[in-house]
Amino acid sequence: MFIITSSPGLGHSLKTKTASDTRAPVWRIDLRSVGFTGLAPKQETWGLHFRPNPLCFADQQVLVATFITRENVTALARRDQPDDPLPLRLHGTFLDASTGKVQASREWPITRPRGGIVATGGGGFAVLVPAGLASYSPSRELLKDLKLSSEQQSHLWDIHSSPTGKSFLMEYHYPEASFQWVDANSLQPQPAWGESMPGVSISDSELTITRDTYIKSKGYISEVLVRSRDGPWRAICRVEPGMGEGCGIPQFVSNKVLALWLPHELKVASTDGEVLSAISLAEDDWIGRPLYPSANGERFAMTVWAHKGGSTLLDISYHRMLKRIVVYDIPSGHPIYTFEAKKRQSKDVSGVAVSPDGSLLAILTDGVLEVYQLPSSRDPSGSAVPTPK
Repeated sequence: MFIITSSPGLGHSLKTKTASDTRAPVWRIDLRSVGFTGLAPKQETWGLHFRPNPLCFADQQVLVATFITRENVTALARRDQPDDPLPLRLHGTFLDASTGKVQASREWPITRPRGGIVATGGGGFAVLVPAGLASYSPSRELLKDLKLSSEQQSHLWDIHSSPTGKSFLMEYHYPEASFQWVDANSLQPQPAWGESMPGVSISDSELTITRDTYIKSKGYISEVLVRSRDGPWRAICRVEPGMGEGCGIPQFVSNKVLALWLPHELKVASTDGEVLSAISLAEDDWIGRPLYPSANGERFAMTVWAHKGGSTLLDISYHRMLKRIVVYDIPSGHPIYTFEAKKRQSKDVSGVAVSPDGSLLAILTDGVLEVYQLPSSRDPSGSAVPTPK
């Protein structure tokens, strides 16, 4: 565990100023060619936290892009015809990760405009929709499904997945929070339990949360806690009152490594609390959440944003504008690639994914999908070194 008592700066701090790469994408496709319509439902309050990444690599050869459409319905469904088609569809487009060629397309009827696909390893994947989960083989054959009851569907808050996609944590809210583990292979849910777990993130077998505890006469103590599924909580970070912004919000980027997020700083730490490295940004650079790790646990991508407009005095909120996407190499402790949004004439991003071996970066913006080749790791002097296996 690391404890901040006198200085908020720990670990190897560095600025994310890598040499900007202006190379063209390996390939590019406009998903409008396969049915993307840009549906973005307004006034939808259900499942505001249930927003799966629209991109994932099923394996090194297959990239999956998802989007939702609303079909034309000529007649209202009747109660005596429960099998009438639903107007909303979740679409999955399976592409060759090397060429961008469309290999297959699938679609699923959904009850709400939420849903996505998560890679579960070995080319398999899980479909996450408001009605439940379903696992599929690499050949896109249905293996198992887990249907949620109507009560569970109405209380579903989020579905958390581990970086490998082998574990899910169902989060329900009504009125208190409750949680339930689900293994991706079996889709067998474990017994649910009630607990307050702010900022929860999971690996295949552990959970991490952030906790602020008020101590009379001292103030708030900030901690990041980690535990196994059934074990006791242990603190891996603690910040005493007045000694910094706090530990940050944790996210597993592999089964053994966490990233601790603050608006302008990111610490990379082991699950034992050892700080491996840190990234510090300028005050006008805001780190986005979530991070996007590779399945092998060696790299992750992070978005960096500018906040434009807004006024506290006039109660006007700011709007975000994408500045860059940075790919960070965990073994070398350095960023190895920067996608400069302004040079690419991009102001927003809706999906990001790094391939399982960390060699490809996929970016989705307004229905346009691009894939970039990533360089190997670099040592502090800037010379290329092989990516650790």
